[in-house]
Amino acid sequence: MRKYPIQSNIKQLKQLHQSIKAAFQNNDPVTLDSNINDYKEINSDANLISIQSNYFFQKGDYDAAEALIKNGLESHPFHFDLHLNLGIVYELKYQMAESYYQYVRALKFSSTDQDRELIETYIHRMNLLLEEIYEGYPQELIDILKYSSRLLDEKDYREFPLNSHFESTIRSPKAVGTKDEYMTNMYRTINIADIGTQTTQAYPTESLKGKIYDSEHQIVLTQASILPISTLEKNTYIDFELNNKTYSFSSNDLKYNSFQYLRFDETGLLNIDMNKPLFIGKPIPIKGKASKKKLVFNIFIDGVSEVFLHDNNLETLMPHTHHFFENGFYSNNCYATSEWTLPSIASIYTGKYTTKHHLYHPEFNYNFADYSKMLQEHFEEAGYMTTQISGDWRVTPAHGYHKGFDRTLYQNFMGGMDCRQVVIESIEQLEAFKDQNNFLSISLSDLHHVPDEVHHNLAIQTQIDISRRLNINKKGSTTVLTSYDQNKYYKYGLELTRLDFYLNIVYTYIKENFNDEEILVTLYSDHGQSFLSEDSFLLNKSRSKVPLMIKGGSTPVGKSDELISTIDILPTLLHLANLPAATDIDGQLPVVFGGDTARTFTYTEAIHPNQTYKAALTDDVHHIYFENETPIQNDGLIDLNEYTLRLINKVTGADETELLPDRADYYEQMIWEHIQSNSKF
Repeated sequence: MRKYPIQSNIKQLKQLHQSIKAAFQNNDPVTLDSNINDYKEINSDANLISIQSNYFFQKGDYDAAEALIKNGLESHPFHFDLHLNLGIVYELKYQMAESYYQYVRALKFSSTDQDRELIETYIHRMNLLLEEIYEGYPQELIDILKYSSRLLDEKDYREFPLNSHFESTIRSPKAVGTKDEYMTNMYRTINIADIGTQTTQAYPTESLKGKIYDSEHQIVLTQASILPISTLEKNTYIDFELNNKTYSFSSNDLKYNSFQYLRFDETGLLNIDMNKPLFIGKPIPIKGKASKKKLVFNIFIDGVSEVFLHDNNLETLMPHTHHFFENGFYSNNCYATSEWTLPSIASIYTGKYTTKHHLYHPEFNYNFADYSKMLQEHFEEAGYMTTQISGDWRVTPAHGYHKGFDRTLYQNFMGGMDCRQVVIESIEQLEAFKDQNNFLSISLSDLHHVPDEVHHNLAIQTQIDISRRLNINKKGSTTVLTSYDQNKYYKYGLELTRLDFYLNIVYTYIKENFNDEEILVTLYSDHGQSFLSEDSFLLNKSRSKVPLMIKGGSTPVGKSDELISTIDILPTLLHLANLPAATDIDGQLPVVFGGDTARTFTYTEAIHPNQTYKAALTDDVHHIYFENETPIQNDGLIDLNEYTLRLINKVTGADETELLPDRADYYEQMIWEHIQSNSKF
């Protein structure tokens, strides 16, 4: 007999919520305190934060309400009620401009007509109040309204290096005042100085850590180093003085539309004198530490299905990749945490599930990296030069991937940063800093050509017979929702083989320049593809099962059937590089690498606005499929009033939910524990 743990918890929370509402109406603080404590015992969710903030309103403790809501918005950044309540707090504290901004944010994140109608009344009333308050200060009122309009019109970060208002960020410092302050400039463009809305994909860019200095600056060079700099204006003159020798340059020598790398073989006090502002990057020691890996190389290929690799024979499909990793580690059972790139790659970099890092919305911006330590930060702290070379528009510095990376090369892959360019730039990076300890992450997005129905590559087009050129099933509303298509299946294999051809350049370079003890090379992906399978459930194994290959050092050799999640990549790489273990993550070190406990199941989930919540848990015997009835809204919360759970035998395909009620209840409890803070009723 099923116990349905989610239903049981939701029933109790509903009853408590009704009792809390009655206690508010009856002004009964004793019952209210008791019910809130009982609610906490069952769940800690956005509804509880809203209840507690209303409780603080009632008590007149506005500071406590503000602190509570701000903390809650870290986990629920697009929650309508929390933004509305924070606006009310600011209004009660007579911080009218801040109150207005919060009401505008609530409007932006509203999902229903009822919410929009409610918040529009607040905004209309606040408009009248602001006109009265700033009657004698028209410019201040104009500034408030302009900023509010920018909040409402803000777009997501896909158009980097344009910002969320489609304004260029070239030579404009970002993350100012933090240890990760950086600037983006043009890269290899010669006469092109900036990017506009029509050219954002047309040119590559380079982002470096550093600061802008307006006058003389001094740096102590304790070893031979490379110093990146960039002039910002024409007619700039710079004097570098080191050990009583002066080296003078003008902006004719050091072009302002690109970074210039200056090598200093001598040590000492370097004095830099300039007549105009100058960007000075983080000095890069020429030699790295002998105690570290010489090369940690992460190869991220967007959208690779392990099921496809298995069914089509990796050795035949990607012979160079097979050969490179055949004396390394290969996972037969690695599963992604999500169904698409934005949340899935964030999980890999943070070691956290989507329900913990909260980066899921395709159109709203959230600074998730502010609340997590990223993979590359661990290696940066260990003294590695950290570099990212990417064409993936969901993995840009603006999204938060500036943290921990000393250098980032980026151009949208649709504009030219495909596998050819990424591979060549990777080799150039390693050649330029060959004596450094390099942590290098590359992103390859070429497989997106298949679901996007783009035919860019000569080598692919010339291999496809005209009978396969047409797509049987057209692209879905998103690439994630593109259904099974035999012609896409065929093209997908060709794209993988093309990727393998270019990756062989990397493999050859590594084999010729490093020994196995000096390297740690990892190949992984973020999700598979829906068009590869006729299974109607979105998170079927063709989409959720991904490759994981590791080579070098103390990496165990051979194939492993141990269940691994992509959030385990972070702790695994730290362990294999002999770096301290990460804390406050969901990932764990697999037993095959020396971990204490093996996973008994993996967890893949889909949290996407306007779609139902879906989860796929996989253990040794079953695929456990879970789906709710009501689509998720902007706030990312999961309505658990109605849902289904199925236990599907991995071998027979039989639904064994009723046959194994205790097992079904166990996994329902696991799902509840995973999503309870993101639940609603």
